[in-house]
Parts: sequence; structure tokens; C-alpha cells
Amino acid sequence: MIKARLASFALLASLASLACGCGGPNRGDAYMSSLAEARRDHHNGRFDLAATKFDEAAKTAKLPRDAVYARYEAALARARTGDVARAAAELRAIATAKPASAYSAQAAFKAAELARDNDEAAGIRELEPVVVDFPESGVAQVALGLVLRHDDEQGPEVALAHLERLAPRVKGTKVEEKVLYERAKRLDALGRTQAARDAFVDVANKWPYPFGGLNDDALYRAAEMEEKLGRPKEAIALLERLLSQREVSSFMGSYERPRYLPAILRIAQIYENQLDDRAKARETLHRVYTDFTTSTMRDDALWREAELWRKDGNASTACDRLSTLAGDFPDSRYVPCASLRCPSIKRAAKSKAPATCHEYLLRETGAPKPEGDPGAATSRPD
Repeated sequence: MIKARLASFALLASLASLACGCGGPNRGDAYMSSLAEARRDHHNGRFDLAATKFDEAAKTAKLPRDAVYARYEAALARARTGDVARAAAELRAIATAKPASAYSAQAAFKAAELARDNDEAAGIRELEPVVVDFPESGVAQVALGLVLRHDDEQGPEVALAHLERLAPRVKGTKVEEKVLYERAKRLDALGRTQAARDAFVDVANKWPYPFGGLNDDALYRAAEMEEKLGRPKEAIALLERLLSQREVSSFMGSYERPRYLPAILRIAQIYENQLDDRAKARETLHRVYTDFTTSTMRDDALWREAELWRKDGNASTACDRLSTLAGDFPDSRYVPCASLRCPSIKRAAKSKAPATCHEYLLRETGAPKPEGDPGAATSRPD
């Protein structure tokens, strides 16, 4: 039945395409033949023959885009043969041709990469124009990262100076967000904390959620700067601003960003350790349980919340939280500890939790940190 439906759908699609003249462009038999031979030779490791066939495809292409594509592939195949000089020259010709094509940015990046294989400094010099000339392309982001890695080897001062020269040259483009974010990071590395804080906030303001790819990172890093400056309440305000951007997915997938969970756990830590406000810390930890329904840290948050209730003399609420933990997370490492704290709590019959409570879980550790967070422990033994 399914095969019959698929066949019927394919037939209807074909008829609709013929009826509206929606078929693909005529690329020409000669082009398609040369392209097929080139790909076969490339697959079989005959890169010299592949380059020749790609050249033939470029000459017979009916569409300009196809011709550029074939020239680009010919250059890459030629590089595989060891003829790097000719390959690089062909790639640069594609990169500098006017008007620019869909392969201009990639060609410029590949040419720079070939140069780096022979001379690192020369290749880095070629990567900067990729950032400036093709700031809307994905390879501009990669090129910028490679340039900065080279700069950082000489120190954050060198990287910062380079970024400040680049910033006005990419103003108003896609890569500008990355340039300014990286600038803020170098300011932090140099100990210019207030300037770094302002720079991170500037990135968050200029590229607000959901348009800014680095908005959550910028707000999180700005909050870190506030903590360094001794302003925990201001740090919380920035982290809450970050969390205010969370959305609920109506369909498949998730809108969660990696900084959301670290942000709320950091708020709990600040309330508990810096502001000595255990009530707010408990409230924040409970939000982890109620609001972050897909997080693996929900049992950690409940455990720490219960510990804070216990420290404040409210054993009843502490046991209530631990009962929730044991019921919702029967395999949690905290289950035997919950029973130890509150003997009335019984572990589930099929629980896979450890048989006994590990002593390290009963030590004073503060609010939990998410795995993967820069400040988190490197392991979580069971």
C-alpha cells in the first residue's frame, strides 16, 4: 500500500512538473557527461584525469554557475595531484572574479588554506581578506577563528589590536557580531573587566535574541564580568535577562540554548554563596526542576534545594523535596541519600540507584554546576 502511494505521488509530481514547465534547467549533454566522468575519476583517486574532465565540463557548461563549479572542482582535484601552485592560482581567479559567484568565498578560503600548508604566515595573510571581502559567508567565521588563533599565540594584545582594525571594515555585516564578541573576550583576558563587560553587553544589545547567534554567550560572559567587579545583583539581572528569552517549542525540536541551564544554576550559586539569600537560592533551584523538564540536573537541583531547607530547620519541606526526587528520578545517585535523610522515603522496587549513599554527596558542596560548564567538576562518579 505504501509503495503504491509513493508511486502515485511520484507520477503526480512528474505530471505537475511537465504541465507547468517546472523541470530543471538544460545543462547540456556534454557538460553532464564530462561531469560524470570527472566524479568517477575523482572517486577512484585519478585526480589528474578528474581535473581534466572538470575543465572540459567548465568549457561546455550552459549555465555560468555550472562553469564556476566545475572550475572550482578542477582546482581542488589539481591540488590533490600536487600541483598546488596552479590550483591556488585557479582558486584565486574564481575568488576575485567580478561579479562574485556562489563559489568565490570558498575559493578564497581554499586558496588561503593551500598557502598555509606551505607558509603559515602567508596563509594567515590571505585569510584576512576572506573575512573582509566575504563577511556574509560561513567561511568568514572560520577564517576569523584561524586568524585569531595565530594572533593569540603572540598574546591577547596582538589579537585585540587586530580585531579593532577589523571591526570598522566589517561593520553592518554578519561577521561583525563575531568580531566584537571576540574583542570582548580579549579585553577580559587582558584584565580590562569593565570594558569587557560593556563590550559583551554591547554585543547582546546589537544582536538581540533570536537574531544574534552569540546573544546568550554575550549575556552570560557579561554576568561573569559583573561578578568579577563585585556586583552580584547586576550579574543576576543579566542572567535573568538571558533566561527571559527561553521559548517553548510547539512542534518537534527545542529552542533551548546551551547557556540557559548554566545561567539559572549560576543565579542559585550567587544567591547562596555571595548574597547569603537561601530563600532565593531555593526558589531558583526549584525553577530548575519545574522549568527545565529535559535537564539531567533536575535531581541535583532538588537535592540541593532540600539541603537548604534542612539547613534552615524545615525538615518537613526538605523531605517533601527528597520524596519528589525519589519518585521522579528513581535511578538517581541521590536516592539512597534521600532515604538516609528521611527514613520514610522508600526506593522504588526497580530502582537502579546505588545501594548506599556515597559520602561525598553529604559534604557541603554548594549549588550544583552543570556538566560542561567551565566552572563545573570534570566528572560525576556514581
